[in-house]
Amino acid sequence: MARKKHENIKKILNSVRWNEVKDEAVELLSNLIKIDTTNPPGNEKPAAELLEKYFQEFGIKTKVVESEKDRASIIAEVEGEKNGKPIILLSHLDVVPANPREWSFPPFSGEIKNGYIWGRGAIDCKGLAVVEAVAMSIVKRMGIKIQKGVKFISVADEEMGGEKGAKFLVENFDEDVNGFCVINEGGAGFIIKNRKIYMPCFGEKGPIWLKVKAKGKPGHASMPHKDNPNLILVQALYKILQTDFGKKLTDNFIKSIEFYLIGDNSRKFLKPTLKLIENSEKIKELLGKIIFLATSSTQPKISAMFSNTLSITIMKSGYKENVIPEEAEAVIDMRLLPGYQYDEIIEKMRKVVDDPRVSFEILSVYEPSQSDPVSEIMMKIRESANYVFEAPFFPILATGFTDSRFFRKKGIPAYGFLPFFFTEEEISTMHGIDERISIENIELGLKIMLSTILNLCADESAIFGA
Repeated sequence: MARKKHENIKKILNSVRWNEVKDEAVELLSNLIKIDTTNPPGNEKPAAELLEKYFQEFGIKTKVVESEKDRASIIAEVEGEKNGKPIILLSHLDVVPANPREWSFPPFSGEIKNGYIWGRGAIDCKGLAVVEAVAMSIVKRMGIKIQKGVKFISVADEEMGGEKGAKFLVENFDEDVNGFCVINEGGAGFIIKNRKIYMPCFGEKGPIWLKVKAKGKPGHASMPHKDNPNLILVQALYKILQTDFGKKLTDNFIKSIEFYLIGDNSRKFLKPTLKLIENSEKIKELLGKIIFLATSSTQPKISAMFSNTLSITIMKSGYKENVIPEEAEAVIDMRLLPGYQYDEIIEKMRKVVDDPRVSFEILSVYEPSQSDPVSEIMMKIRESANYVFEAPFFPILATGFTDSRFFRKKGIPAYGFLPFFFTEEEISTMHGIDERISIENIELGLKIMLSTILNLCADESAIFGA
């Protein structure tokens, strides 16, 4: 039966007029980029309405939901033949700011040139939204029979924490956001030294945004003293930066290694070693330190997957050149691995600083979240991707955070997978200058997304409708 299902999926993939569908998706993405949804303020409603209009052309049921004026998310659904939970295709409509003076093309032009669609959100995350939307519409317009439904959700406010988007939906529209799994941003396919590898995301680190404040004695700058809050703050930050707050090879990364080695002859020899590592916290911590040291100077994105990281992002102090101020402050962005408690980390920080003149205030905190990296769902995602393009498949932990955490908290497995292959230069444009996605990637993404929908939502009887 599984073989028949696979044959049917490949038959459907081969029957789609991809050139036409690709052009349709490119035009939709260009138009979506033209809608400036920079957050703040967001103003996602026109983007949600554009997608609503697109879905209505194919008779797909949609709903636009506002958490407050103009802060809109969209929900659309193609129902399955059996009652039950659908797959949720998640994305977001808001984008980070862009300085047009630094770009080759205006960031909200949606320019189509040199084989790319240019503009803020092309990768993060309007490209994914369009690929999910068009792939779902293919199921509807071709009359493909699926047993489980497909639900498209593209939300507001992800770039500022999701309070007015995914969190609002989860807390107020429980039935609309209840699925058997979520496919969202997070991981992707990467081209590393001319080799392609799929690196979907099974989880993400937990951020702590922390304000560190130093209080001292104000005075005239011509008379320096040791109670200068700037000196107190700098000394405190130096102690914090010199401290190891934890490095570790996590249990789910060990599972990912096994998953990566499926079908490899070395797996049977490595399995006892991996089991030994899994049962020893000291070995996991030692390996985490080794991996960090080996990658931190050349591959910081990799080293961050095995370490609790810390970045100083904001510093404020003073108001006049010749005045020592009474206080100084800095904001720290920490990202914690699963298994670490933020209150223990902050307490360790207090002890390291050991200065009553320094205080710590939590601005925001989210727990790390993760799903099983070797679940049946992940197996099917791997299988789906390989129907389109075969490449190694290694699930990873994301160093950033996404809206997936709201769904994982509800007990819904959530995986990050942008169905594209990016070079290092291309991925660097996300949140950067000249963000863009290739037209070739759009076509690849459509094929992988449709394959994933069919593999997760249809059984061996999946056929063309009458």
